Amino acid sequence: MTELVAVKPKQEAVTGSSKNNFGYIESTDGNINFSIVKNIILNGHHHGNVLYVIRNYAQSHVCKAVADNFNHVVTQDGGNRPDDGFVLTNQVGATQFSRNGEQYIREVNRVNQSVADLMAVADSDSTESLFLNSTLEAGFLERGIHFGPARFKNGYACFATFRRWLDNGVMSLMPHEDMAQVDFAREDDFEIAHTQTVTAYNICLEAAKGGGQLKIWNLIPDNECRARLGVTRTGYPYPPHLLENTESLAVQLNVGDLYFMNACHLHGVSSVSEGSRLTAGRFIGKLNDKKVVYWT
Repeated sequence: MTELVAVKPKQEAVTGSSKNNFGYIESTDGNINFSIVKNIILNGHHHGNVLYVIRNYAQSHVCKAVADNFNHVVTQDGGNRPDDGFVLTNQVGATQFSRNGEQYIREVNRVNQSVADLMAVADSDSTESLFLNSTLEAGFLERGIHFGPARFKNGYACFATFRRWLDNGVMSLMPHEDMAQVDFAREDDFEIAHTQTVTAYNICLEAAKGGGQLKIWNLIPDNECRARLGVTRTGYPYPPHLLENTESLAVQLNVGDLYFMNACHLHGVSSVSEGSRLTAGRFIGKLNDKKVVYWT
């Protein structure tokens, strides 16, 4: 009698490109090194470093005021983002995820007042300390590069989006990359479709007391990998167990910390075991040698 043996199909490992000297840089003196920022945004790294953390840059009382206001808004109306079958999150602000230009700008217009109300507790100086608009505008202008919100027809990108990732039982935010979703912008030639890089910029408004680490893997998946895993247009999610042998780093963020990260690399957020984690941010992309834009 022949014995039948079940054979599980082999799941291929993730494939793509990686960086030499992969790592990250921290600044703890309250100053921002614009050369590092520029290199990550324009080139995707600074001597192999794909993450730049500026510790304690934003004042804690400003972060608390915005976080408290966020909690109030979410308690009142649940936030702007219902469960879309991908990620669980409390959110105020728009997201381009799975949206072309027309759809994204419509969403921006729908939620703009909520973002304005949320930021009403921060004056101009406090807002600058959170999002560095003037700093980035001036730094890029000195190099002959425009910096500003992405445009679609007569509409402009959301100022920022505020998120608290909710645990899904494996991670707070599963491994993913943010270049894939730009494919939706090609449907109607939203200008971010031409971005050569995707940098994530975030400010930590509320830090987890346990867990909630930012994790980055030294891998930018290729198109074949995306297709195999069924994430060609979303970049989400990549199974964590496939990344067990991939070089990675993990960073704990504290209230007031800012960071710029090459979001083409796989990254995620570990489970929060105590407290909660709230960040505000946007994406930044280089369209060409003369223009850098942000969107959410």
